[in-house]
Amino acid sequence: MPFDNHGRPRTLLPLPLPDNVNGPHIDGEPKGRKRRRPYVSKACDSCREKKNACDGRPTCSQCLRRGIKCEYRMVSDGVWKKVPSGTQLVDKEEADSNAEAADLLSILKTVSDREALDALQLLRTGSDPAELCSALRHRGVAPSPTSIDSADLPPEQLSLEFELMMNHPIAYHIGSLIQPSSMDSDILLQSSGIYMNVTNPAAAVYEIRTRPYLSPFGVRQQLGCIGSGASSITGLSPPSKLFNSRLLSVDISKWTNVPISNEFSIKVLSLYFEVEHPLMPLFDVDFFLEGLLGNNQFCSCLLVNALFAWASLKYATVDPEAAAIGYAFYEESKKLWARDKETTSTTICTMAALQYMSVTAFAFGAGAEHEKYLGEMSDMAEILELSGSDLIMPRGTGIANESSWELARAQMAWAIFNCLTLFSMQLRKRIVEYPPRFPIPGSSLLLGPHNLITQEDKRRFYQAGLLRENSKLSLILHDMLRVMYGPLATPQFNLARGDDCAHHTLVLHMYYHLAVLNLMRPLTRQSGSATMLLRPFASDKANPYAVHAASVNQLKNIVLYYRRTYPEPLFSLFWHSALLYLANAVLQEVDVPGQNTEWHFYFRLCLTCYRTLCSGYRLVGEIVQSLLSMALKKGVMGAHEAAAMMKDFEIRGKHRRVPDQKMVSLVVDLYLAMTDPSAAYVEALAQSFRQNQIHGREQVGERDG
Repeated sequence: MPFDNHGRPRTLLPLPLPDNVNGPHIDGEPKGRKRRRPYVSKACDSCREKKNACDGRPTCSQCLRRGIKCEYRMVSDGVWKKVPSGTQLVDKEEADSNAEAADLLSILKTVSDREALDALQLLRTGSDPAELCSALRHRGVAPSPTSIDSADLPPEQLSLEFELMMNHPIAYHIGSLIQPSSMDSDILLQSSGIYMNVTNPAAAVYEIRTRPYLSPFGVRQQLGCIGSGASSITGLSPPSKLFNSRLLSVDISKWTNVPISNEFSIKVLSLYFEVEHPLMPLFDVDFFLEGLLGNNQFCSCLLVNALFAWASLKYATVDPEAAAIGYAFYEESKKLWARDKETTSTTICTMAALQYMSVTAFAFGAGAEHEKYLGEMSDMAEILELSGSDLIMPRGTGIANESSWELARAQMAWAIFNCLTLFSMQLRKRIVEYPPRFPIPGSSLLLGPHNLITQEDKRRFYQAGLLRENSKLSLILHDMLRVMYGPLATPQFNLARGDDCAHHTLVLHMYYHLAVLNLMRPLTRQSGSATMLLRPFASDKANPYAVHAASVNQLKNIVLYYRRTYPEPLFSLFWHSALLYLANAVLQEVDVPGQNTEWHFYFRLCLTCYRTLCSGYRLVGEIVQSLLSMALKKGVMGAHEAAAMMKDFEIRGKHRRVPDQKMVSLVVDLYLAMTDPSAAYVEALAQSFRQNQIHGREQVGERDG
């Protein structure tokens, strides 16, 4: 062993490394060992979510590389876990105030200079920031007075819409039926009927305007008063009078096991016969009332339960609890049909009951049951010979001299045909193969001398005319659907739109424009459609876009007039199609350069009308989810606003005790259906909305965690 000069052992040096081996790394560690990542006390939100290595810089390298905003939680996980549960870290009122101020600041960045100055002036006078946010957020929602005034003026003389108005003044009404001075957009965009107790929102206590009434189960109630100053236009009102005095003699307990009072049954039937029955007149009212009293055989327990299942959903616009009673009737009718299906004779009473069960299942969104009852109705229609091939001529020359049962068969056949033709447009498939064999009822109905005409005669004459014109329109739609979906006369003046027309008449006008939109929509997506001229018209602008736009304008006028004029108990599921088509159309206006911003008002108007229908019909909630999903995808609505709207719909439908079922295959995104049909159905869009909400809550949880 070598020694140094002092006689001590010399320190040995390590052997030199071979030439082909690099020296130590910069950090002092040999190459074979993995480089240790520097320790950081916290990671950014994005790296934490993706479990990436974060370097803890203000803008970390991972976020810088991906080009995204780098954000950090205010409280780290380690600190957050040490905080006892239930501890309030910040003052809630102060946090809410700061959030409102932040919202107001973000809105002020987007409004015009004049609006921003007006808002600042209001802030200096002590206005609430939350109210200012709401006012600025909904700016431009209502149509301007100038645009309302211009609605009374005809369009340009050389336009296609002007030509349509001149040649078809009944279908294309000239001007607006609404006076600008009478239009209050705030009232139009509010829905009455169901309110949440403002003193305890979490309890979700529902109240209805002061209205003493006998509850469905015979308990006298007096509900609290909310919003007594609201407009009578949107106020709830039960049927104005007893529909028929014979209802007072009906003992409903003889026909159903559902425990309702006779008073409730009278209210439900009075509203049904006034609102719904003229749109789907499956039977003559007098014929049915006599059967309900036991004076003829046109009645059955199955028919009564099925009718009340449908009619109670309509009555839910007056009393929301009626929706649960409607479901009880629906379950009772299903039990009766399952028990007596094999032994029940095939009669028009049974056929009517199946139609009521079918539309009720549709309203509940029960797609499988809806399809099932449609199939059973089709089989029964063949047995009853209600419809036949187009090679078979209708029997007889008229209905006027036929027996009461033949009259009843003809009326039911055409009422079902009209209803299923409308459903065919919504479901985008042919449900009815052939029209009824019978001539259209009511063609030979005449009124007597004017001084001998009773109110009942006027009602029968009006409803017969409504059925006749609806049937004529359905025949045209049936031929159109046969061309579009493959194999499977001028209206009378009392059915023209006017300031005193019945709401059933407006529904008929809606159907016409829905058919035009169905026909023109595919043409507007074809290449060269802007220069495609439609030969029957003289205008040099007669292309599919112009026809489509003309019907959209008419729908806007109809829906606005319907909402402005008729009370909410007259809102029917039969007119929801107009809301669906109009909401789709105005969402398309967002993409049109230079288009006005009134689409926002009409979209909100459709949602407000849907809110009224939501009390009784579960399907409406799914449709609204789908429409909100479409608005979110277009970026015209914020996630927070959409969630708040949907929460309101959920509150209004909370009283329904209906189990979840496979949804009806209803197309909601009518324009997406032309390119991606599977993504346009209600179940796909509603699921997309729910996923967006879940994702949004997870992001909020990550930020607050």
